Amino acid sequence: MAGIAFLGGLILNVMPCVLPVLSIKLASVLKASGQSRDITRKGFLVSAFGVLTFVWGLAAVLLALQWVGVSIGWGMQFQNPIFVSLMFVVIVIFAANLFGAFEIALPQAVQDRLGAGSAGSGYAADFGTGFLAAVLATPCSAPFLGTAITFALAGTPLDVAVIFTALGLGLALPFLAIAARPEWVYLLPRPGRWMLFVRAGLGCLLLATAVWLLFLLVGVAGALAAAAVFAATAALVLGASMQWPKPMLRRVFLTISFLGAVLSAGLFASPEPPDATANAPSHWQAFEVQNIARHVSEGRVVFVDVTADWCLTCKANKSLVLDRSPVLDRLRDGTVIAMQADWTRPDDTISRFLERHNRYGIPFNIVFGPGAPSGMALSEVLTSASVLDALDSASTRSIAAE
Repeated sequence: MAGIAFLGGLILNVMPCVLPVLSIKLASVLKASGQSRDITRKGFLVSAFGVLTFVWGLAAVLLALQWVGVSIGWGMQFQNPIFVSLMFVVIVIFAANLFGAFEIALPQAVQDRLGAGSAGSGYAADFGTGFLAAVLATPCSAPFLGTAITFALAGTPLDVAVIFTALGLGLALPFLAIAARPEWVYLLPRPGRWMLFVRAGLGCLLLATAVWLLFLLVGVAGALAAAAVFAATAALVLGASMQWPKPMLRRVFLTISFLGAVLSAGLFASPEPPDATANAPSHWQAFEVQNIARHVSEGRVVFVDVTADWCLTCKANKSLVLDRSPVLDRLRDGTVIAMQADWTRPDDTISRFLERHNRYGIPFNIVFGPGAPSGMALSEVLTSASVLDALDSASTRSIAAE
């Protein structure tokens, strides 16, 4: 299982949700291109440690929540509007820094204590790079990852520690690879004007990530909260790029703007979530778990799709498989009842449904029918063949099912 977790973390590096992580990693490589071999190795090792630190912290939080009886799951932190707003603010600040609006640097005393010297912001920036890369990777569920996470969270604290460590090592492998062979960095061209264009491109990637996070914030907290966070973040960036007559005034303004941007989501959050099926295609029905057994007893097949706005793997499954023929034709032909469960915001019914089927993350797709009254769970990454095979198997009553 540790090997499966390591492989899942490694695959997570190339999943579609890791586009901002790729941007941060490329920025690290550009910064390292003019450094010595020893500094490059240590910097990437510290970045790998940042990845592991977040993974270990997440494991500790999940264990604590599980101990007090709270429903837990992979990526569930993106259901919290304050967390999403914090990620939005951080990404916008990073993007503005790449565009040259201002420079982010620690105080000189802190740099000296960290051993940064003339190397800029030092190992604190390397640690932050790895930490943020791991944070932004959690909305995705890669192949093998769901199996490993389920095994860990259904087991003992030692299982959780081992599995999450293996997951973190897989996610940190690109950093560890460059730390093992720092000379790979020197294969890049010499620093020059081309780096300005690359910085601008990376800034655009981060801005795209910020737009995505703002879209998530609308789903998690509502349009008013998202507008308030956007306005406070804009004020923060504007204040950071201005020249102030007194440094103290600048610090006070930036502190107030930062706290306002992070806390606005909680203050202006809409208590009522939007109707998930309002704009959905007509073949999708609202998730009603109590009706599944009745539909199956009537000889019908039920396809359940547990999704969320912050789950990019769910979006990929929908656009590449569920919303395309031949799966779309099958869901529309009247022989299948398609239910969509929106887990963008916390929902106890959906959480209990996931736990009942030993799942602690999404996407989660399961098929019920006369041939599979207890449900037939599908892989995290769907294919047309796997969905159609499951629908066919569930529609046929068998001796095994009886």
